[in-house]
Amino acid sequence: MPFFADRLARNTSGGGKNLKFPPRIESLLKTKVGGVGVIGAGTMGSGIALSLLRANYSPVYLVDNSEEGLKRGASLIKSLLQTDVSKKRITTEQASKISESLIPTTNMQDLSACVLVIEAVFEKLSLKQSIFSKLSSIVSDDTLLLSNTSTLDLNAIASSIPPNKNRARCAGMHFFSPAHVMKLVEIVTSSYTSPETIYAVQTVTQQIRKVGVVVGNCDGFVGNRMVFPYTSEMVFLFEENLVSEKGVKEIDDALMEFGMAIGPFIMSDLAGNDIGYAIRREKGLVRDPKTGLPGPNRPGRYTELADELVTKYGRVGQKALKGWYDYDRKIGKGRAPIPSKEVEQHIAKYASAFRKKNMLPSPPKKLSKEEIVNRILFPLVNEGFKILEENIAQRPSDIDVIYLYGYGWPNWRGGPMFWADNEVKLPTLLRTLEDLHRQHPDTIYFVPSKLLRKCVDMGIGVGEYYERGLNKQSDKDKQVALSKL
Repeated sequence: MPFFADRLARNTSGGGKNLKFPPRIESLLKTKVGGVGVIGAGTMGSGIALSLLRANYSPVYLVDNSEEGLKRGASLIKSLLQTDVSKKRITTEQASKISESLIPTTNMQDLSACVLVIEAVFEKLSLKQSIFSKLSSIVSDDTLLLSNTSTLDLNAIASSIPPNKNRARCAGMHFFSPAHVMKLVEIVTSSYTSPETIYAVQTVTQQIRKVGVVVGNCDGFVGNRMVFPYTSEMVFLFEENLVSEKGVKEIDDALMEFGMAIGPFIMSDLAGNDIGYAIRREKGLVRDPKTGLPGPNRPGRYTELADELVTKYGRVGQKALKGWYDYDRKIGKGRAPIPSKEVEQHIAKYASAFRKKNMLPSPPKKLSKEEIVNRILFPLVNEGFKILEENIAQRPSDIDVIYLYGYGWPNWRGGPMFWADNEVKLPTLLRTLEDLHRQHPDTIYFVPSKLLRKCVDMGIGVGEYYERGLNKQSDKDKQVALSKL
């Protein structure tokens, strides 16, 4: 599928024909031979390594600083290859040959001859910067250095490479979990990333049978930036008493009836509530456990309901058999969500204390399923408009592709931006966001996007706005173009 990366390459360089690649990069893109590395042998790193192996890249180095972690990662890869054999996707001989291309190691120096290295360690900026700084002294200056970061500032990561060590070869390659299954890759550009690097990463993405969408550098890029208001709203509903303490299942059911592959609470349990907590802590959002002070970087309204789920109750998700739901290994292999009495009590206690502290009256009625869906998804779509404003995404369809392939958005609704244009209608979206912002002036993601207002004023959808190239025109030119419709 020719998404933005393909179009960018064709429009600026004749589809890559005019780009100049070092011989090693050119050879890797043609033959897949030359050595690639993955740093981090956890679930994500192992999944990325397997994706490369399945596409016949060779050799593939899997690096971890722990022998135990390395063994787990290599074992997981071999187990998944055996699953491929049992399902007749590959033969036993093919699995054996693929396994021979995997080189597990605890020594980063073993990556010295690699042409491409993907970092997939824990989401901590200082750790990633340390790795990239060290890598730049080990590998050649033309080796592609890619980060699997899902939220962190890629400029800050790239700048850990010394200026004389070619920062232009650094980009983000954000895989989605499980990496060996999920099709989407966000290809993230920093202010240093060269067109050659973008083209090379898109080529690799296609070769490992993934869908790559080029995005700009910001907190959370496209997908996860839009998820923040989505996951915030799902817990704010409890504070406002718009759903009952049993609302975890109610909210999930509403979103799944809308067509989402899984509900937001199931998604959180699957990803790991501790991972979300760690990311919020890294961003300075959570309360300091030593001083008791709230996080210094909170963007207006913030709820601690999800934080306390982890810190007070240890409900980190499906892997611990307890998160927003309970899980039982005897039921659905430990994956079937079971409503939790402990969580219901936690929600009721938290919501009651919050409402008492803020002297909030009880609303006259609970939200309907449609109202739940709109309350959670409208801020997500609004963030998509802001992402377009900032040129983090190049067009609405890129955002739709990200949500269709990476976030379980229902295919028949066409993606969040298409849904807003064709089902919701932009005047309804704008009017609802304005009402919500009046009610919650401290919630910044309710502030309607300027682009949304512009589309409504012009009486066109955001899809048409981009199809007509109005995003590239001055306001005067836009009025002339619209007058000819």
